[in-house]
Amino acid sequence: MKTLFFLTMIMIASCSHIPAKNNLNINELKVAMSYGTMRPLNDIDPDIEKDLLVRLYQVPMMDGNCFIETHGTCQNKYYLSVSTFDEFPETNIFRLNMVGEVSGIHWLQEDINDHAKIEFTFNKYTKEALKNNRSLVNFQSKILVELDPNTLEEIAK
Repeated sequence: MKTLFFLTMIMIASCSHIPAKNNLNINELKVAMSYGTMRPLNDIDPDIEKDLLVRLYQVPMMDGNCFIETHGTCQNKYYLSVSTFDEFPETNIFRLNMVGEVSGIHWLQEDINDHAKIEFTFNKYTKEALKNNRSLVNFQSKILVELDPNTLEEIAK
């Protein structure tokens, strides 16, 4: 009886759910993989050595009303995937808080292993949305993203 109880407890513990560190759910990943476009970031600023493989996923947000009677995209949301170059790489996916359209990306020199600093320039709306709806006011902002396989920090500039 004790053995059966012990095996049952092990089975329950092995089936328990551990929440993700980055608060992504499976539906977000499905949408990102189905409708998103992937952009490899390691080719940007080739003179800077990169210890991580970083990819940017742009996913259209369909909740805007910038386009009159059409189905255009006003803003995009963004995800970053990160991976080390080890024999057994650490990987992770993070959602960026900024939405809009990325208009610039710049890597910054970093001396810490498996760590990256990337500066993103965002426009509040896409170019197409601004052309279609002249009443939209565009704001441009910059964020500094510091990331490693376990954490992502966004710093407004």
